[in-house]
Amino acid sequence: MSRPARSARLSRAIQTLAVAACALVAQPAGAHAHRLALQPLQPLQRTGAPLLPAPDRLRARPLRIALAARTRARASTAVFRTGDGVPIAVQVSSAYTPSPAVEQSYVNLLGGLVHGPELGKLRVYIATPAQIQRTFCGAGALACYVGDEERMYVPGVNQHSDPPVQFLIAHEYGHHIELNRSDAPWSAFDQGAKNWASYEDVCSLERRHKIGTTYFNDPSEAFAESYADMQYAGVDFIYTDLLAPDQSAFRAIRADVLNPWQGPHTVTLRGSGARTFQLATPLDGSASFDLSASGGASYRLRVLSGTRAVRRSSHSASAAGGYLVCGARNLTLRVTKVAGSGSFTLNASIP
Repeated sequence: MSRPARSARLSRAIQTLAVAACALVAQPAGAHAHRLALQPLQPLQRTGAPLLPAPDRLRARPLRIALAARTRARASTAVFRTGDGVPIAVQVSSAYTPSPAVEQSYVNLLGGLVHGPELGKLRVYIATPAQIQRTFCGAGALACYVGDEERMYVPGVNQHSDPPVQFLIAHEYGHHIELNRSDAPWSAFDQGAKNWASYEDVCSLERRHKIGTTYFNDPSEAFAESYADMQYAGVDFIYTDLLAPDQSAFRAIRADVLNPWQGPHTVTLRGSGARTFQLATPLDGSASFDLSASGGASYRLRVLSGTRAVRRSSHSASAAGGYLVCGARNLTLRVTKVAGSGSFTLNASIP
């Protein structure tokens, strides 16, 4: 599907949501008889056309902080458990009549997504489309994730949502994963989790100003959308083609969820005389190199990316300092004897 056609479909979906939001604002408040009914999650229907993506917002705090706090204070709150026993607090807007069965279905859906222990930190607020746009998330949003609260705001009316609420929930959960992962020295909340960001070459693309400037080339959004795509096939990916997912991207995301990066590890290399080592660097991030020698020997280290020297020690038995791995998938380490007859030890810390 061409990008103009995608944009047209997305615009129509947002316009439909806006009409629904206005209708909900017009509903009388107060009496329970006038509350809206929470709608059960509907099975995903395959019509041949791709699902729309999830136009959302990623926020540190709600759009209108004070109003959001007052709105949440009026909500009903209950704790439901996933099939594997994880408790999740669900709040339902006072505009709706609470429905434990529907709320449990939201939690069941979350429990069925690929997840780790971060699921137990999540909070869910089921809002009206009007509240999502005007109180919590922002204009044009179908849903949002608020990082300071570790809470997703999602709608309780399915017929006004294209893509379906299931996909919105999966997309927002992708943001929750980012918040609970590391991509040091960068923020995974901004750039996606470590394995995915390295596979998609986020660091290099940002250096060249190819991504990270608009909503549609934001790596955080592309990660969340790719995570949702991994759960629900056949979604129209409207974000930049530079970050469009494939099976390798899905494998990287699965690794980020189930076996997240815990920090750099050290590779120790030893020898004597002149030696050259090839060091694999499958992940982007900070690397450092520390060279020491024994028996009064003196050595020098050069670190090369391709044919370009990126770090070197100016004196023997000294650290070569740090280097930011950004797109390089292997480094060459050349150790040269300057004087003496002892051996060397080279400790390389890599992402």
